[in-house]
Amino acid sequence: MKILVTATLEESGLAQLRRNGEVLYEPMRDTQTILAGEEMIEKLRGVQVLITEADMVSADVLQKALSLKVVVSCRGWAVNIDVPAATANGVLVLNTPGRNADAVADLAVCMMIMLGRRVPQLMRLMADPDVAENPMLLLMQVYFGLQGTELWDKTVGLIGFGAVAQKVAARLAGFETHLVAYDPYVSADVFDGLNVRSVDLTTLLRESDYVSLHAKVTPETTGMIGASEFALMKPTAYFLNLARAAMTDEDALLRVLQEKQIAGAALDVFMQEPPAPDNPLLKLDNVLALPHIGGNTAEVAVHQTRILVPDIERLVRGERPLNMLNPEVWAGFRLEAPRRPAND
Repeated sequence: MKILVTATLEESGLAQLRRNGEVLYEPMRDTQTILAGEEMIEKLRGVQVLITEADMVSADVLQKALSLKVVVSCRGWAVNIDVPAATANGVLVLNTPGRNADAVADLAVCMMIMLGRRVPQLMRLMADPDVAENPMLLLMQVYFGLQGTELWDKTVGLIGFGAVAQKVAARLAGFETHLVAYDPYVSADVFDGLNVRSVDLTTLLRESDYVSLHAKVTPETTGMIGASEFALMKPTAYFLNLARAAMTDEDALLRVLQEKQIAGAALDVFMQEPPAPDNPLLKLDNVLALPHIGGNTAEVAVHQTRILVPDIERLVRGERPLNMLNPEVWAGFRLEAPRRPAND
């Protein structure tokens, strides 16, 4: 078996893969290349398993890379892979759910603290030459105008209660916060296990001091937070989006921030990425903005390795993998056999 790895993996996991076949390890972080089109097809010649983070695995690639049997996406959802085309061509698609949950949860709590302690405003204030040259003015503005708040005793509302939100909840337990969450698809046992109160979306928006978005983009969640939802929030509340921009009305968010209808926002995602330098959200002193780096930690490579390598080893043993995005391909699937479309 020949395995092409363009994702960053832990060395011990690579050693395990090498026991099952020839491994070509060309991580994107080293090559600084995202494969696509004819280059992708050529690179996949003779390859049975592709492990990728960002390469574009299109329908054309899947049709022409005839040796390819398995694509492993180091993502929760394989946005760079044409999954229906993979299914039509008998290619099994695996994923790595929760691989960046710790990284995003850490950043979410970090951003909550920074918002509460007025870090965006303080940084801009210290860079203001008029203020910086007058120490007394700086002290007056800092201590009388920009007093911070603690997470203690605050209500944090989590929209979506999957892997990331559950990690956020576990971290916030140590801050003695009150936790509420909205997710109609999660069982009561999950909420109870993390001491989180399950509420409807309206209650969450009205009660929370921090509203943190962690849902997946679906037809149901697209645009779910707009002007009417922001209007329900407290004027002292903060909004965080470390998930996907498509779930919010960015124009409505800009208006409520400009008009101080909410206290501030922390954003790791934008409708245009990276956001244009003249994006008005970047100019507001009550916005903490980052360029979609929630999952960008060295440890994510370890997490995804420990999720995907056991699934590859299950496939080698002829066992059903745990994380399949197109399980309909599994019926009759064998690594050593020619691939066949799922509807055959």
